[in-house]
Amino acid sequence: MLNLTLPDNDRRWSLANVVFVTYTLFLAGFYFVPNAVDNYKFYIAAVFLPGLFLLPQTFKRCLRSRIWLSLIAYLGYMLASSLWSENFSLEALWRDARYTAYILVFILLTLYWFERNRRLPDALMEAITLVVIVAAAVSVLTFEELSLLPEFTDIRMIGVGITDNPNPSAFIYGFFGVVALDYARRHRGETLARVYAAGLLVIIFFVVLTQSNTGLLALASGCALLFLLDRRQAPIAVTTGLSIGLAAAIYLVWSLGFLNAATDLGFINRFPIWERIIERWYDAPVFGYGYQPTIVLSPNGKPSILNYAHSSFLAALRDGGLLGLLLLLVFYGIALRTAVKMVLSGHRARYLCLFLFGVICVLVDTDQIITRPRELWIILWLPLACLMAYELGLTDEDSGGSPGRQAGGSPKKIR
Repeated sequence: MLNLTLPDNDRRWSLANVVFVTYTLFLAGFYFVPNAVDNYKFYIAAVFLPGLFLLPQTFKRCLRSRIWLSLIAYLGYMLASSLWSENFSLEALWRDARYTAYILVFILLTLYWFERNRRLPDALMEAITLVVIVAAAVSVLTFEELSLLPEFTDIRMIGVGITDNPNPSAFIYGFFGVVALDYARRHRGETLARVYAAGLLVIIFFVVLTQSNTGLLALASGCALLFLLDRRQAPIAVTTGLSIGLAAAIYLVWSLGFLNAATDLGFINRFPIWERIIERWYDAPVFGYGYQPTIVLSPNGKPSILNYAHSSFLAALRDGGLLGLLLLLVFYGIALRTAVKMVLSGHRARYLCLFLFGVICVLVDTDQIITRPRELWIILWLPLACLMAYELGLTDEDSGGSPGRQAGGSPKKIR
């Protein structure tokens, strides 16, 4: 049974309860709202603006977080780098500043739910996983090319929801595949755990149909680590984790053309993009070109694929130079150190696995990380907020008596 409850059990119509409901709808909206603009507007009106009134104490608490401070340093520097962009625009700077505020409030609200009930964010993610499973099933069943299997075509599946590209679609669906596996393992034997286990298979099939090698690698890595980091170190857990990793490696080797004639051109095409970014970086090595990038045009006059870095790390190097990349690496390094410390201190590996899922995605895909609600809000900002909660002492340890229960009293549940 999901431990999903309202933050304020004493007052049904409190501001905290209302914002929690809208926050939940916003996250679930990634999987059923037909376009990103509507979900974006809903976030501003129903989550961001009312949520501001809940956060003064949470903000003060965050000043003790190294992750938070390193994030503020990175985002602040990147915004400041806009000032030396070739085609600086005050309007674009204001837009990016707003996006940054939206991101920071999203993180603070996630922490606020931890403050109200330490198990609430986990239960929230598990509830949204059920939405993802349904959306994945609908996407697969309505995919026109499904009848052509087992032969793959050039048509890649895009799931229902706000995404309009196969890779981001694989990212935001695959992310909750890791949550589904974690729940199924911890609560094995329960009816709902079987639902999550079956849903995981649907999500895996979904990611395969998107033909996103990055998404599949991230999903396989997250799932394998859940087994390999099992504190009980049961031989079956280690064997399962290694088997998942081996299966993913064989699939990727095949997909990249090492076992057959077909090569993943999408991945191969990244190399000239990365090479061009490195070449351009030589001209602005320390401070970069600024956060407002110069648009590169193709010979036909249309925007070139070179505008998209396909790596958040290289995007940081392009826009912020060595200083920008260093600040990003410090930010990621502190978060990763916190995640590893969390596992070593006896907590679950869920947050580490979800964070590494996102790291894999941003390493060989995505671009700038200051965006309106897109895939990074799921694969980066959500697990980051969970790691901050641990850093600030807002998470529970697992109960020693059962791998599927957490310590502490049980609040009223939504049944």
